[in-house]
Amino acid sequence: MRIETDDADDDTADDTAATDPAGRPSSGTEHRARRRMPAWVAATLGGIAGFAIAAGIVGGVLAGLKDEFRDAFVRVLLENLNPFTTSQVDRSTEPVLLGMRDLARFVAAEAEYEVLVDLEQDVRYLPGWLAGSRLVLVVNGSVESYVDFSDLDPGAIEVSDDGTAVTVTVPEPELSDPRVDLGSSHALSEDRGLVDRIGDLFESNSDARQEALSQGSEKIAAAAEESSLTERARENTTKTLEALIESFGYETVTVEFEEREAS
Repeated sequence: MRIETDDADDDTADDTAATDPAGRPSSGTEHRARRRMPAWVAATLGGIAGFAIAAGIVGGVLAGLKDEFRDAFVRVLLENLNPFTTSQVDRSTEPVLLGMRDLARFVAAEAEYEVLVDLEQDVRYLPGWLAGSRLVLVVNGSVESYVDFSDLDPGAIEVSDDGTAVTVTVPEPELSDPRVDLGSSHALSEDRGLVDRIGDLFESNSDARQEALSQGSEKIAAAAEESSLTERARENTTKTLEALIESFGYETVTVEFEEREAS
């Protein structure tokens, strides 16, 4: 009986310790309640577990694809997930035809040139690091030598009495304006003083490059004038006309060049 009384007392004591006089849970129960996992921790763990499962599924799919399909899938996936992916919007208009003309030029020879243009602009009484500029630009371009057949008249072609020889008179070859290749032309160095660098913040420095390209074009034109390009064009024109006219059955073909009238 004493033992049962003691157990009852112990149970009573435990119940008493579990509740306060007002019937509310004691501090021990409150302590156990505080140890429950917060909702945000459970949500975070659930998200991590979901991401791991999704990653496993994606990895399994990728492992089953061929190399080319897998690479394409990964590339598209990364591009869609990248927040810094750039896109291009083309708002250009359709080309507008400004003019059209007929040409009767036979381009007989072409020469390609490369010239180094070194332009330096100094400011008097000021050092170069403070004011002034120097631009070293490699300019690539080409010049054509052509014969203009547009003004040929019927008398330019004479056939001999026996019909075996032909004499053709054509204009002297001309040189075209230099055509600068902007794609291959490039700057080797460009030094600008402090004042000029500050000025670039308010106005783009395109005049120096345009001047360098213009000077390069002039140098190429002068080099073409002094070269044998015109002579080569004359030889090529003669060979072409001889082969063309001889194919019609003529035995002798003579090509003469008429000097251009001074403009």
